[in-house]
Amino acid sequence: MNTPLQARDVGAEQLAVLQQTYPGWHITHDALLGHWTAIRRAPVTLREKAAKVKTQITCASPEGLGSALAMQIELLHTLRATHSFTTP
Repeated sequence: MNTPLQARDVGAEQLAVLQQTYPGWHITHDALLGHWTAIRRAPVTLREKAAKVKTQITCASPEGLGSALAMQIELLHTLRATHSFTTP
């Protein structure tokens, strides 16, 4: 059985991994509420907003947040690739 200290250590490790993996996001974990939140460091452009790029994402687990952030990164890459083909 995990003690609170072990659970805190695992949460801290998961937080560190998410922060290293997604440096463009300010990522926090509220252990009391169980929320994992990422706030994008760069402002969202109008084009990104129209494409559903998020400014903030909150999930109940680090796995859920990692998955949501990976989808945002994929969306941003797609937007950049599309933009480079449509810009003279």
